[in-house]
Amino acid sequence: MRQTTSALVAHVSSRVDPDGAIREECESRVLESALALTLMTRTGLASPARDSVLTFLQTHLDTPREFDRVLATLAVGRAAGRTPADDTDLIDKLTDALLGAAPEFISARRRRMLYAVLSVLGCPLPPGLVPAADEEAPTDPIHSWAAVQQAAVTLILASAAGVSNEATAAALSTLTATRPATRVWEGYVLLHLLSLHALAGVPGQEATVRSGLETLLRHQRDDGGFPFVLEMQNWCTSTAAIAFAAAGAPPALLQSMAGKLAAHRVDDSGHSLSLSLSRGAALSGGWSIGPGVAQNDVDCTSCVLEFLQEIDPVSHAGPVRRGVDALLAVQGSDGGFPTYVAGASSEPCMTAAAINALAPHPSTAPARERALAFLADSQLSDGGFEPGWSRSRLHTMFRARLAACTADPHDRRTAAMAERIERSVYETQNPDGGWGMQPGDPSNAISTAYALITLCYGAEVRPVGRAMSWLLANQNADGGYGGPPDMVGPRPFPYHLPVLTDISVLLAFGHVRSRVQRTASPLQGVA
Repeated sequence: MRQTTSALVAHVSSRVDPDGAIREECESRVLESALALTLMTRTGLASPARDSVLTFLQTHLDTPREFDRVLATLAVGRAAGRTPADDTDLIDKLTDALLGAAPEFISARRRRMLYAVLSVLGCPLPPGLVPAADEEAPTDPIHSWAAVQQAAVTLILASAAGVSNEATAAALSTLTATRPATRVWEGYVLLHLLSLHALAGVPGQEATVRSGLETLLRHQRDDGGFPFVLEMQNWCTSTAAIAFAAAGAPPALLQSMAGKLAAHRVDDSGHSLSLSLSRGAALSGGWSIGPGVAQNDVDCTSCVLEFLQEIDPVSHAGPVRRGVDALLAVQGSDGGFPTYVAGASSEPCMTAAAINALAPHPSTAPARERALAFLADSQLSDGGFEPGWSRSRLHTMFRARLAACTADPHDRRTAAMAERIERSVYETQNPDGGWGMQPGDPSNAISTAYALITLCYGAEVRPVGRAMSWLLANQNADGGYGGPPDMVGPRPFPYHLPVLTDISVLLAFGHVRSRVQRTASPLQGVA
């Protein structure tokens, strides 16, 4: 195992820049690429960039992923002047299947977004999604990204139905505030494309759409496609740093990464706009997915805190204190934590992440007790939790199992939750020793890593050995790991940064290392 871990540490270390950051690029995705080609078709753009994205989508016409295949087919067909077949049954089936992999509380919003995407690709709106003439501007608590997405979807649907109302006026104001003609706001390519398609249906916005398309083309990937987002530097750096620390990486590397994360700042104008677009108290004082992104979130904040507190809590006392306060400020009345803004729905995965980040602070014990109770209440009958930001059910489970380690030893409710998690993981191990995204799926590296972390805190030894054997047998020659996309954004659309798979496996090796050390400790000095 030592040789395997060393090879993986070296492989991931090679992605760390001299300043301590990991700047992995998100791979091209069919969703954004289909929207980009369709926007070029709408605006009459003929260029090498259009040829490149057309070629990219043509390579996905036979992909086994049905939704991607439909999107690619619709975009390529529209570019060739073909009218899409009116197969509403197929589209409804695909939409229902996708929404089944998303948390229930976002399903209505996501359904509207899916049909907005299909609308710009040439599909008719179902009757239930035609906006009402008296529709008012929304007031529900959502973060800035969701507010902009909601505005774009509102305008797309209204344009398709020929409707104008209070909601469309508010939506237009929201979209123009992000200045899509000159920048990809928050580095969020999908939102940029939805915004441009929305504005393309508004008279007088033609120049903005053309300029916004030119702005987008600066970020076209070498394969011709377009990514979900432009950067996730803080997310990749913080998760890798936690994994490095667990695996015993060199202190100089850890200090460099800690310094980079602690120095995170977003310019005041970006921060102010994000706050103004959010509806609800946004998480302030924490971390976002990258230095060019103003929207902070519980996940990144929790991971950065977890790492800084382990490496040097004294030197980074200021950022740590601000991060702790930021998390506590968005905790819900039910004890759970949302992803972005206070008042939004609490989520098991974010709650587990926050518990692990707050654990070193005794003053947060009451907040953590409430959060653990929320986790226990949220557990499903099969031992898992609702879908989070991962395609793998094991992602939230391993984080919840780690959160359970912080509970009071007499907390029987949390102990029972942990036992159900472990039993579910034991029972769903594949015959080859690995795990898939869902029970019965083929084994992959990232799901196996999540499961292995969970097993490191159980009593059974044999499943740990079988999981390690699977990972050892499936390591690439360069020391890294391959596998399918795992993370999703916006939920439930998967995106891929290959380094995240390597990071998760490295974290699992670190937890195995810790388990070995715990087992060896009672034997030290005995001879």
